[in-house]
Amino acid sequence: MRKTIAILGLMMTVASPVWAEDSDARLTVTGQGIAEVQPDMARISLGVTKDAAEAGAALDQVAQVAQDIFARLAEQGVEARDMQSSQINLSPRYDYNRNSNGPAKLVGFTANTMVSVRVRDLDKLGPIMTAVTADGANQLSGLQFDLQDRGPAEDAARTNAVNDAMGRAQVLAQAAGVELGAVISIQESGGPTPVPVYGRMAMEAAQSDMPVAAGELEIGASVTMVFELDEE
Repeated sequence: MRKTIAILGLMMTVASPVWAEDSDARLTVTGQGIAEVQPDMARISLGVTKDAAEAGAALDQVAQVAQDIFARLAEQGVEARDMQSSQINLSPRYDYNRNSNGPAKLVGFTANTMVSVRVRDLDKLGPIMTAVTADGANQLSGLQFDLQDRGPAEDAARTNAVNDAMGRAQVLAQAAGVELGAVISIQESGGPTPVPVYGRMAMEAAQSDMPVAAGELEIGASVTMVFELDEE
């Protein structure tokens, strides 16, 4: 997938000149920037839940479905390093009869497991979700788009944040009638990260591939810069 990076400016700057008694004036400015990028990978969390009268039977059913899911993922080209069992749960089920004064009755067990998958080819995301649903996955607990290499986008956001801070500093210095001097310090304070798409929903076998829109991610950075100030 071709990756494009569009550098945008986000002018959310807090700036204030600090005047000391020894005329060592400084200006502190916080600049922020973002880079919009097209994601090239996704992380999905699939769940399998089964009920049975016996604990062992519930676990066996879940294990079989999970095995089928792993096999289907491999058929779709997902490597072993990109799929993982994230949790396995087993809990009793009780019948709470409100018309009875007796204790709750144990009626069976519920077993659940989650499978985390990294999809590095987004063109396969829809077919993969449809395929594993047909194999018995009945829960989707998370879908998050990301980048396999975030370095270039993060660098673009940092550059834009520095440019933002320097531009604001120039405007403030001119408005105050002083000359902007050398940069004393630069400190990166982080920025917004890609926002995952979360939700919990039941999944049913579909006749066609699940439509998925990846959209864009916003990679952010924030820097605080301190400048010297000289009177004009």
